[in-house]
Amino acid sequence: MKSYLKLVVAVICCIFVDPLILAAENTDSLVLKKNETLRYATLVNDYFMRNYPDVGANSYVGGKERNSKIWTRSVYYEGLMALYNQYPEAKWLAYAEDWGNFHQWISSNDNAKRHADFLCCGQAYLDLYMLKPDLEIRKTHIKSRIEEILATDIINDWYWIDAIQMAMPIFAQLGRVEKDNRYFEQMYQMYMYTRNKHGGSKKGGGTPLFNQADGLWYRDYQYDPPYTDKVETDKPCYWSRGNGWVYMALARVLHYSPDTVAHKEQYISDFKAMSLALKKCQREDGFWSVSLAAPTNYGHIDSSGKETSGTALFIAGMAYGINSGLLDKDTYLPCVIRGWNAMCKDVVHSDGFLGYVQGAGACPEDGQPVLYDKAPDFEDFGIGCYLLASAGVYQLGDIDLRTLSSLDSKSSYDDKFLSCQYSEKELLISLSMAQQQNMSLDILNINGAVQKHLSEQNLSAGEHQLTIPIDLLPGIYVCVLRTSRGVLNQKFAVIR
Repeated sequence: MKSYLKLVVAVICCIFVDPLILAAENTDSLVLKKNETLRYATLVNDYFMRNYPDVGANSYVGGKERNSKIWTRSVYYEGLMALYNQYPEAKWLAYAEDWGNFHQWISSNDNAKRHADFLCCGQAYLDLYMLKPDLEIRKTHIKSRIEEILATDIINDWYWIDAIQMAMPIFAQLGRVEKDNRYFEQMYQMYMYTRNKHGGSKKGGGTPLFNQADGLWYRDYQYDPPYTDKVETDKPCYWSRGNGWVYMALARVLHYSPDTVAHKEQYISDFKAMSLALKKCQREDGFWSVSLAAPTNYGHIDSSGKETSGTALFIAGMAYGINSGLLDKDTYLPCVIRGWNAMCKDVVHSDGFLGYVQGAGACPEDGQPVLYDKAPDFEDFGIGCYLLASAGVYQLGDIDLRTLSSLDSKSSYDDKFLSCQYSEKELLISLSMAQQQNMSLDILNINGAVQKHLSEQNLSAGEHQLTIPIDLLPGIYVCVLRTSRGVLNQKFAVIR
């Protein structure tokens, strides 16, 4: 049995014995340690601050000069502020404030007043304003830009889904700060136009960019049907980081929006639909590939297709969902823990450099090959994505899925126990009990959907071990065994 094919098994005993014994070759995929999360986040951020000591220095990429408040740098400061709000390190705050002061808290230039890439810095400005609300200069310019948008009836600015992340949370931040529903209403109108009408044309009025059936987004009008993945031409083009931008934007909007804000249920619904779809797309090694519908594409021999920025955004969003109570932790914790620990192990260099970051682009084939030692054209946004993930994971705290203390076993038996061991697409159920009659078995996912049903005709009475062929995705499941003596209701974890 090859170790990379083996599925780590959670063996759960009843309330009369120790709660969980794991047969695991690598328990790193089962444990979060808060101090280790902070150590990795600090290592990566120290790398950035060490290599970019001048907060005002321009970037030079591909012969082009970019100032240090464009979207790539702004995403870094989003991540830094998210981490700071979890762990207030003074030098991080000073670094961010120096950046804002250098740019005099100015957001977009006059020739790009509404462009999301140039508004993005306003998110970090407003996070910094909320820390020190007496310094109104931090919100003045970005507020004036958004007010100009509110003064028109134009709602088709966000024709590419990256723009949702770059601009949409600003409206929620201002709505919260100003206690003004106009920002929330305009944000909703612009989001729904991109969601439902920006396919087929840059000007809009076409088809949806959000495929509700799949729970995923096309990057823009150039990549919606009939466009397909360039390698597997029978698959739609769902770009990983593009979906990550939307997913993180929804998380940030939900974070800033009051419970009573209009349309919040729409964002929650889309967030949950994406969460379910993304869970299905996660690879066995914990990463997400650049192409969500065709995960084996664009894999170099050194990387096998893993990619950091999209993975980090999905981890950040799922961690938010768990921390906020929007996502079931038993279902999504395994995804977050596997993904986070995989990144820390396979992506972070000893000096804090991040590997496997796809450079700036618009589709899976851009910036290839994505490698461990290859620096992307911009490395600031990849680090920002990683810091967003680290903030969410740090907030989760210390977690050990080997104990699964939140998963109580329920049983009408008073003497024996059931253990469930999953490996190689088989569930091995061990019973320590007397001769049984009228046995039936259901395997349910954490949402209660039946994954497998076996009636009495499929189960031999008196067996102390049952081997059930079943292919299960990572997550938490429930084994319900009914017999003439009662019911055993046992949860178990599947971790790849």
